[in-house]
Amino acid sequence: MEATKKQSLTVGTNCLVRWDANPKGSTPVKSNHVNGKRTKKIVLPDLSGRGAKPKAGEVWVCRVDRITNEQADSRGAIIVKPLAIEIDLSFPGVWVDPVKARAMSVVLQNREKNLMLVGDQGIGKTTLGRAVGTKLGWKFRKISGGLMKKFAYMLGRNMPIVGNSGSLAFKWVDSPLVKAIREALANQQDTFLVMIDEYSRMDEDARDALLDVIEGDVRLLSLPTGEELPVPTNIHFMAASNEGGAFTVKKEDAAAKDRWVIIKVEHMPQPEELSHCLGKFPNCNKADLDRALTIINRLRFLRHDLKLRLSKTISTRAAQNVAMFLSSGLDLETALTIAVTNQYEGSSTDTNSEAGRVARIISDELKK
Repeated sequence: MEATKKQSLTVGTNCLVRWDANPKGSTPVKSNHVNGKRTKKIVLPDLSGRGAKPKAGEVWVCRVDRITNEQADSRGAIIVKPLAIEIDLSFPGVWVDPVKARAMSVVLQNREKNLMLVGDQGIGKTTLGRAVGTKLGWKFRKISGGLMKKFAYMLGRNMPIVGNSGSLAFKWVDSPLVKAIREALANQQDTFLVMIDEYSRMDEDARDALLDVIEGDVRLLSLPTGEELPVPTNIHFMAASNEGGAFTVKKEDAAAKDRWVIIKVEHMPQPEELSHCLGKFPNCNKADLDRALTIINRLRFLRHDLKLRLSKTISTRAAQNVAMFLSSGLDLETALTIAVTNQYEGSSTDTNSEAGRVARIISDELKK
């Protein structure tokens, strides 16, 4: 067991395993490469769990469960439990804290857990979910929570149609959620990531019904047509919700919140946002944009000031709009007024309105 000892492969330890095809074996994959080194014993996966299964060519974080024939150097096997696929955590055009990206990857690959991203509007939750799903090699499907606001809307509707004779009839039309489930059922070889966007817009009865869909050993969706639609194991669910008063999960009981692994998504650091905006609008003056982002981040911080009573924060999209206006030759104050101030209610000249309070802060910051 010299090779095994050198790598400290003892029961209970984690390791990185690069999987190869195992066409003649009892498992679809095997390995002789652990932590970047070759092992003398064959490494086999324990595939008894319900999570995603490793494929040839993938690198997985695994836990050593047992070692057979420990006294022999090359005979026997190292049995490992696949935990999570190791993916490149860099996403072109998308910034994310690498620690949170890794946490997202781990949650999504655990079949018994459900991921929810929480953050300000326009911060990139949907973009991030799509990026991680793409890195995992999954098919991404986004469903608006606004389309499932009511419980009945989660399933579909009987839509009126006019027949050839002019008579009125009704035809059942699947909801986007049911369509995604049917697609997953028809393509069992693929893994699907279904993201419920704007989860906070769903009513309580719809959220409760959704929990029955995404959890449980036997998951069925009972349609008004009488059809019992099974939810296949190759479909994974996640959700995205806005931070603040609209984040209705905070108003639910503890048991309901505990159904989700909640990861908070924050605005990217200013140097990263500067680079991100310049990547989209390279003709923008870097110094002016950096100054604009300083003011934007000041407003983001002041959003929590009780005296200002701002209803929302400045999104990443709004920052990109500032860069767009600056690259077209508009001055800094005009760019900020159009892209930022106009996002708030009221007039920039009315200091009693949100827009007026934001305009005043921008003006004061520009004078510094």
